[in-house]
Amino acid sequence: MTSELIEALLRANLAVSAAVMVVLALRSPAARLFGAQTAYALWSLVPLAWAGSLLPARTAAPGDSLAAQAPAFDPQWAQAAGVAWLTGVAVALALFGLAQLRFWILQRKGRAGPAVAGVFFPRLVLPKDFRSRYTGPEQALIRAHEAAHLERGDLRVNALMAAFQAVNWFNPLVHVAAARARLDQELACDETVLAARPTARRAYAEALLKTQLAACRPPLGCQWLGRGRHPLETRIARLAAAAPAESRRLGGALTAATLALTAGVAAWSAQPARPAPEPRVIIVQAPPVMHVLLAGPDALPPVVLPPRP
Repeated sequence: MTSELIEALLRANLAVSAAVMVVLALRSPAARLFGAQTAYALWSLVPLAWAGSLLPARTAAPGDSLAAQAPAFDPQWAQAAGVAWLTGVAVALALFGLAQLRFWILQRKGRAGPAVAGVFFPRLVLPKDFRSRYTGPEQALIRAHEAAHLERGDLRVNALMAAFQAVNWFNPLVHVAAARARLDQELACDETVLAARPTARRAYAEALLKTQLAACRPPLGCQWLGRGRHPLETRIARLAAAAPAESRRLGGALTAATLALTAGVAAWSAQPARPAPEPRVIIVQAPPVMHVLLAGPDALPPVVLPPRP
């Protein structure tokens, strides 16, 4: 059982790594052509590729040389790898838990936010100097941004993303993907807010420049990513871009959905086929004759043997 689990994890992470490389190559062109929301939607390729690689493989035809063979892992090595993987999962979950705890401690001190945090009971987190730091229009833009996160269910997405990182902790591309996906998530929210308020770009940029976030980001939350040169510069630079037309956004959504389904199907079809089950032989003795029944997909008609002497 451990050998099969390790083999499934390795196979799934090969599919995940390929999907991450594809998204990293496409996210910037997709943002320019279709908008930030399409670039963010492209990250659905990664979990669908992971899930597709774990679905039961197709059954091989008799004599198919491409059928999957039994795992070749040494049992002791597989057991050690399983223990190491479970240990890594536990450590990753503990680190995420500590990061979330640090965020709540900062929140109680009034030093966290603007952000929304929580999964089952999400709430808006604002710094204690929120009203003095931001003007009235800037406060409205920040609240609209956080409301966009809540409407799209980004908090649940981020919780699943953290769980995905914990399960696949040994794959560095998974952590790169999580960081880029959260940035694209913020850019998609920026685009949503400014699409409804096209004249508020200057106020939005000023709100970003005023934001000084804590060094701790909540795994179970969404915040403005204002601290750090690359995220802040990227977000401000994107504010100058005009919102894509409705037809272009629709085309981007269809493109992202098609690519995501393709990734899942490709990951599933890339698996080696399972060997076809061999027919089971069931012998039923009922004097004066013995019936041999063959059960299975390649079952033969019952064979009647002569009675025993």
